[in-house]
Amino acid sequence: MATLLLKRDLAGDFFDPLAAFPDIPSVWSGPHVAMRIVEGFATLRLMPHGDRVGTRSAWPSYTYEFADLIAQQEQGELERTMAIQNRIRITPSARDVERALNSTYWPTKYLYAEQPELCEGVNAVAQAHGLERDAGWVARKRGGYADAWRERHDRGCEIIAAALIKDRVPVF
Repeated sequence: MATLLLKRDLAGDFFDPLAAFPDIPSVWSGPHVAMRIVEGFATLRLMPHGDRVGTRSAWPSYTYEFADLIAQQEQGELERTMAIQNRIRITPSARDVERALNSTYWPTKYLYAEQPELCEGVNAVAQAHGLERDAGWVARKRGGYADAWRERHDRGCEIIAAALIKDRVPVF
């Protein structure tokens, strides 16, 4: 009979409950500010749209009969239709919304009065990252060069980080 050796602390080597959470720095830095602004735009994108609140219904938009489902399966469209029907929208919590509103206001609060081009750069690149795009997308939409947009974004985030430290805003 073969001997089986078990390592008891094996679970400790592979499981880290805090691995899913990024390390929070002790003070604000430019990259951390940029990450929070991008998260803010992504959170605001998850909010339900107020203009369509009264027009939605709990009923499905179309009821499929058995013959419809068979025809969709033959055409290879059934999986896509089922995915559309099973899609749900998870709304962010009140804490997430508060953080999003605060962080997306920082460029306007700290940059707009004295350096509006940096404010525009921070907002444009952060919004692009919130839409899972890059600075090249911003350059194609607004003109200019992607490197210039990134440089404005990075300089603006450093200025915002210094202002947040000065205002003693707690790091989150």
